[in-house]
Amino acid sequence: MKKDEDLPVVEGYEPQKKTISILVANLLGVVLFVVVGALLGIPFFYLYGTEDLTSWNTVFPWFLLLCVVGIVVHELVHGITWLLLTHKEFSHLSFGFLPGAVYCHIDVPMPKRQYVIGALMPLLLLGIVPTLVAFCAGSLLWLLLGIVFIVSAVGDMMIVWVIRKEPADVLVYDHPSEAGCYVYHKTAQS
Repeated sequence: MKKDEDLPVVEGYEPQKKTISILVANLLGVVLFVVVGALLGIPFFYLYGTEDLTSWNTVFPWFLLLCVVGIVVHELVHGITWLLLTHKEFSHLSFGFLPGAVYCHIDVPMPKRQYVIGALMPLLLLGIVPTLVAFCAGSLLWLLLGIVFIVSAVGDMMIVWVIRKEPADVLVYDHPSEAGCYVYHKTAQS
């Protein structure tokens, strides 16, 4: 893992640290789980009833396996999206663990829009899409996976929220050792 002092130097730009608390993200995740679970579960059970609950014992092992696999896929989706948008090689990515979180880090600054797309892509692909599938197919398994992966993107959503007011022309560098990023602003002489 890189240290903060190993930040890339970008001519004409000055970095500013923007991070979030993993503890706060995890606590917010618990609250969000209840809220999202209710907002999605109530209409789902209204539409499809509770018949799927009787088969929960056979579905639960699949649910657990898909949650574990989904954690890895979540981080890969960040990385692959950023690589596609920046046209970089896989060697620019690193993966690991922070206390209370797993992470994917890319070691190149990129335009804000690219960073935000990569940060939110797991929310879309692993959270929102399975939720839509659940409502189309009436699948409790897909609904629960959608809820879990919407909630697991809470840290990503918080980071995007922190940088939401930054100008479109900033560069964003994923923080190498904390949940967040560095925002590179153009200096006065550039």
